[in-house]
Amino acid sequence: MNINKICVVLIVVVAFIGIIGSNSDNNAVYGATTWIKYNQSNVGLSNLVATITVTIKNRGSHVEYFKISNVYQGSLADDSTIKWVVYDTNPSAVKMVDAVSPELGGDWGWKIQPGQTKTVSFTVYALGSMGVYPNGASDQAVIVNENASDSIYWPIIPDPGIDASWFQPNEIEILNPNLDLKSWKGTFTFKLTNRADNRVSGIIRAPVVPTDSKLIYSNPKATFKDKDIVMNGAIAAWDVTLGADCTKWFTYTYYWPCSSSSSSTGKYTSASVPTASAASDNASASTKNTGIPYFPFVIGGILAAGGLAYARLR
Repeated sequence: MNINKICVVLIVVVAFIGIIGSNSDNNAVYGATTWIKYNQSNVGLSNLVATITVTIKNRGSHVEYFKISNVYQGSLADDSTIKWVVYDTNPSAVKMVDAVSPELGGDWGWKIQPGQTKTVSFTVYALGSMGVYPNGASDQAVIVNENASDSIYWPIIPDPGIDASWFQPNEIEILNPNLDLKSWKGTFTFKLTNRADNRVSGIIRAPVVPTDSKLIYSNPKATFKDKDIVMNGAIAAWDVTLGADCTKWFTYTYYWPCSSSSSSTGKYTSASVPTASAASDNASASTKNTGIPYFPFVIGGILAAGGLAYARLR
């Protein structure tokens, strides 16, 4: 067997080992974090409130309108959406012609003239399981990872904690290219409740996070920023311990865009812990937490290159 054939055999062997090592159950490359499905969470999230400030420019040739969305497609345990009610606006919003969610009080927004740059802020609070006034402990929500694997491993498995959901702040530019989002700042507050009759510990992640954004404030101080869940994401995560029936409040603020020229103010109070990013697709608020196994594509490229090299060297 000559050297060329030996090289091709080695390429095939390496590719075979890599394919065996991939974790198909979690739709991710082996070596990345594997989320394990659970039957019940001891803690629940509720009282979710968001205050958003945006600066938008109308680069079109005619007047445009933009409005507040009342529905967020997250990753709740019951596979439902987060519905929001507008609490306050500045400057005062006007009621829109069209209503996507009339049951939530109709749609409210602002007019922006051609060439104008407008800054607005608004506060929304969640209804339902993530709501400010849940009917009971059973109504509290949990953010889940849709790619979680069945707990078939033995004898020990990791506990990844509660997952996060994410969105792209500049999706308005996709919906209307005339509207150019210049900046986005959002402060979120939520309550964590231990529903168990004993002390529990684990990792809690921010329930709603913008991509390509900088975490500029968190209270309590975030334990680390999780960069493995979504590309261009720095998800605030806390290591918590809660006594029986205890509650704890969390507040965090993100600024978009995440760049050196950002005009963000405030001081990020959490330590930055470097992590190895897992292969993950950049999803928006309207999609579930999905990942793409890039490794098979790499292997395919290696095989193709090896085949061409072998064909040329024969």
